[in-house]
Amino acid sequence: MTFISIEFLLFFAIIVFTYYLIPHRLRWILLLAASYVFYAILSIQFIPLLLTSTAFTYVTGIIIEKQETKKQKKKVMLVGIFVLLFFLGWFKYFNFVNDSFRAIAKYMDWNYTLPYQEIVLPLAISFYTLQAVSYLVDIYYGKQKAERHYGYFSIYFAFFPQLVAGPIERAKKLLPQFKVEQKLNYENLHYGMKRIAWGFFKKTLIADRLAPIVSSVFDNPNPTGSQIVLATILFSIQLFADFSALSDIAIGCAKMLGINLSENFKQPHYAVSIADFWSRWHITFSTWLRDYIFIPLCKGKKKRSEIYLAIVMTFLVSGIWHGAAWTFVIWGFIHGFYRVFGDYTKQFRGKMASFIQLDQSPVLHKWIKIAITFLLVCFSRVFFRSDSVTQAFENAQLFLTIHSWRPSGIVQAFEIFSLLDLVIFLFFFIIVQIFHYIERNNVSTWKWLSGNSITARFAFYIFIIVSVLIFGVSGQGFIYGGF
Repeated sequence: MTFISIEFLLFFAIIVFTYYLIPHRLRWILLLAASYVFYAILSIQFIPLLLTSTAFTYVTGIIIEKQETKKQKKKVMLVGIFVLLFFLGWFKYFNFVNDSFRAIAKYMDWNYTLPYQEIVLPLAISFYTLQAVSYLVDIYYGKQKAERHYGYFSIYFAFFPQLVAGPIERAKKLLPQFKVEQKLNYENLHYGMKRIAWGFFKKTLIADRLAPIVSSVFDNPNPTGSQIVLATILFSIQLFADFSALSDIAIGCAKMLGINLSENFKQPHYAVSIADFWSRWHITFSTWLRDYIFIPLCKGKKKRSEIYLAIVMTFLVSGIWHGAAWTFVIWGFIHGFYRVFGDYTKQFRGKMASFIQLDQSPVLHKWIKIAITFLLVCFSRVFFRSDSVTQAFENAQLFLTIHSWRPSGIVQAFEIFSLLDLVIFLFFFIIVQIFHYIERNNVSTWKWLSGNSITARFAFYIFIIVSVLIFGVSGQGFIYGGF
């Protein structure tokens, strides 16, 4: 039962109906039961790990708060974080480290006999581990009180709309909302259903339509350079549509229950720099990295070189969090390099823009920066999408080859689409871009739409639903659900 299924919609409809039917004092039981049932349907074998991690974090938080000195609090916090990261490390990184040691031993002609282990990655462990770590750290710094109600805390740990792939929430935002009695509110229901429908739209009409087309290139042992260029750009579109759709559905489901989750995306492919990109892409993860990795690394650091090192290390953490493979490590390093290089050359680039009088055409200047940023992000995603380091560097070389960017070659590369698939994709992609254009010129497209006539509003809603039912394809899991 994934988000993109009739089963989930029926399951969620029952939860919403029951939620507003029962007294507030019983709702935490309903939400907790729903969260565990949802997780068990997807990955029942890892329910014990989820329960163990929840109980351990709950108890550790209380112990931290009870310590009398800062030093004692820190010791308990570090032990707690170590145990949580041990769980994550064992399931996600053991074979990555083991295979790396084996490769080194083979190169050095050493005897290394530790075999590969059949370890399955527990669903959502990367996400709920981050929430657990932030909870313990916030208690240590006095930003969060240790939660005494085990039921509410368990919901924070496993709230089903955002359990699988975020948004990654802080306890100080999410926990209080569970305790407030939520009244049945038409606006919440209406807005939530719109966000869910829009998530289905992007997932089934953009992401899942592009998935097999992108795979046909990256799974091809001998793709052309132009195919790599086109497939990488399409993968960037697919990845955004896929992940933002997941966030839309999570935010919409929570809203229907009266719970406000954080926005995770703000049109990242319209960013004017890499720094701007990371303030728009996977926002809750970016802010988590800033608060719990980058800022601690920068503590007491004043030299520019030390700050730059902290930036690179933060992005390396980002890379390894995404996946247990060197391709993700390299992807993280590339973004760290982008970020450092962008800051180091900021003044020089500003002077160059003035010298060639580009700054006198602010609209043109902005779109040039958007295009450059998007292409830089696309290049990094060659490593994100490739199955091995060798394949990644081969694809990266093709991506950077001037010959690969010939207009005639790009046009020929569109043969990876059938004519029908291309027409359907372009039509719905343009719809999404119109939606984004309205959003850039208004606070919210949904608010703008509500100012139109009821006929126009319902025509758009019906268009979304009918498009998903007729042209939508599914069967592809969410990309970030695998992290």
